[in-house]
Amino acid sequence: MNDTRHHQIVEASPRVAIVVDNPRRDLRGLVLLAHEFTKLGALAYLVPMYQQGYDLPLLAPDLVVVNYARENNRSLLETYRALHYRVAVLDTEGGVLSESGLDSPANWARGIRQSGLAALVHDYCFWGEAVRDAFVEHSGMDAEALAVTGCPRYDLCCAPWSEVLEYERRGFVLVNTNFSAINPQFTRSAEDESRIFKSLGWEADYVEKLFDELKAVFPRYLDAVELIARTFPAKTVLVRPHPFENPQIYRDRFAGLSNVIVDGAGDILNAIFAADCVVHLNCGSAVDTVRLGKLPISLEYLNTERMRRHAPLPSRLSCPAGDPEMLLSLIADPDAAVAGYDKIMISREVGRWYHLSDGLSARRVATFLMSRLGDRQPAARRSLGAAVRGGRSRASALQVLRGALGALAGSKPVSTLAELVQRSRRQKRIELPFVIGLLEQYCRLDDGVPALASIVRNPLTGAPLSTIAVRKK
Repeated sequence: MNDTRHHQIVEASPRVAIVVDNPRRDLRGLVLLAHEFTKLGALAYLVPMYQQGYDLPLLAPDLVVVNYARENNRSLLETYRALHYRVAVLDTEGGVLSESGLDSPANWARGIRQSGLAALVHDYCFWGEAVRDAFVEHSGMDAEALAVTGCPRYDLCCAPWSEVLEYERRGFVLVNTNFSAINPQFTRSAEDESRIFKSLGWEADYVEKLFDELKAVFPRYLDAVELIARTFPAKTVLVRPHPFENPQIYRDRFAGLSNVIVDGAGDILNAIFAADCVVHLNCGSAVDTVRLGKLPISLEYLNTERMRRHAPLPSRLSCPAGDPEMLLSLIADPDAAVAGYDKIMISREVGRWYHLSDGLSARRVATFLMSRLGDRQPAARRSLGAAVRGGRSRASALQVLRGALGALAGSKPVSTLAELVQRSRRQKRIELPFVIGLLEQYCRLDDGVPALASIVRNPLTGAPLSTIAVRKK
């Protein structure tokens, strides 16, 4: 009897699918978002990005929270709209932008209107006011559909959620690298990355000059890391490659330095939380560092005007190292540098791009999007055909084969097989025990009501899917 009632409650609950782009970076914030949705009575799905087109047409969610609206997921957005899923965007990137380039707020907003992508999105959640204001003016979207919520990932910088931040080391210099464009992990070469930049609309001359400058600076950046390690031999220097970077070049370069560790595992917030200071060059982790009360040090003596304009905020928030001597001085006494910060200026700079640092971003996202689910919304539909095509209107033979196998055996075992061929895709996997552990912590810190997480099964065959469901007990 109890099981029957529970089943009926779940079926009657709004179904919200949350697309997870990079689990190492995004999962903890999105599990918190799932937690907030369940508090409002929803059944939440955590969906790996690469499996969304195979799983969601089978699950028929009322709402899909996608990680972006770009040309490369247009077909998926079209499918979701055709199946009557409400589409909302919660960008996994959106605070560190260029001033006048393709991803500047105004150009971003114009681009989404001119490309027609705005017509595929019902609602948009923004990290801060600067981008939302640009969308109000230039995107053509209804202002009521555009909300400043903040990014759930940054809720972990605040109590009570910061209690989940743990790290095995303490008292080290953290070096966050940011050279995925010329040292990529998921594409074959910098030339491939350059073509991607150009395909997204960046002017060829701009891309070529930017990449040339990155290539010229990179060896000097490695020299700076070696200088730190040799100057402070008793201090651990933790090199953390960008999630989309190939870490091998760092392992090879620093193999002879016993106090240098190359380790990008886990969430970056944990590492910053435990570090003495953070060294970077135009890296968005400067914002994370400021929010956690640590010192970001920018290698300004290596910077160029073009690189700085491409992502200006990190430099503005950081203590500038104008030469190697200043770099070593800042590392020697980071507490003194933090004490000299202009906190009012820093707060103003961060505030335009990142909403309130109050630990409530996930709650704002969930509350806003649930309020936008109307009674007159057409019923979401399942589509086996769309699932077989991977959510695409025109799928390749390989995608159809994978979709057909997934429909029969389940997307979870099929994606596991795919990871044997593309090992890098393992980093996109969502592990159920990790989600369960996080939910237990969030529920303990918040409302105390336990939540359940489980692997979702194909409603037609019962085969296991890659998606994880989260619901209140």
